[in-house]
Amino acid sequence: MAELYEATSSHTSDADQHAVRIIQDDAQAIAVAHELAGRLARDAAVRDRERRLPHDEIEWFSQSGLWAITVPKTYGGAGVSFVTLTEVIKIIAAADPSLGQLPQNHFGLVDVISLTGTEEQKRYFFSQILSGKRFGNGFSEKGTKHVLDLKTRVRQDGDDYVVDGTKFYSTGALFAHFVPVLGLDDDRKGWLAYIP
Repeated sequence: MAELYEATSSHTSDADQHAVRIIQDDAQAIAVAHELAGRLARDAAVRDRERRLPHDEIEWFSQSGLWAITVPKTYGGAGVSFVTLTEVIKIIAAADPSLGQLPQNHFGLVDVISLTGTEEQKRYFFSQILSGKRFGNGFSEKGTKHVLDLKTRVRQDGDDYVVDGTKFYSTGALFAHFVPVLGLDDDRKGWLAYIP
């Protein structure tokens, strides 16, 4: 398992300025997904035809609370089942396939924090997610043999860490508040650096 490391920044966004819904349970997640899907579907074909990036739409998606539905109940989230998560993504993807695809890595990274994060990391990142923050990703690299054949390096420099590398596959990074970047240290141990 990769270690978690959170980098800091003064990055702010529209999600910082608007109230984000806190979804309480599976049934509410499905209802909110249907509500949002109606709004997203209106101009989805136009956005796609014009190759327009969905800046406003991704904010609606975050503010709906749907990006936080897998945050565990003990940290203030809905802790929905994987069945509900799948249904929510199906509903959103039917309205706008591009938006249905964007949160795939986000939800995987929420799960990584649940499984491997320290208590401090869980409290910090789950509160960020509940306030509308999103994860992108910086995992794969061009010209490597497989996903874990990494050239990106993570090294400690005093109290800080330095991440050095180039990533190729980065779904959601353009709209993310944090871009978790996967790299190896000198002992080839994996690290995820959550970079604002």
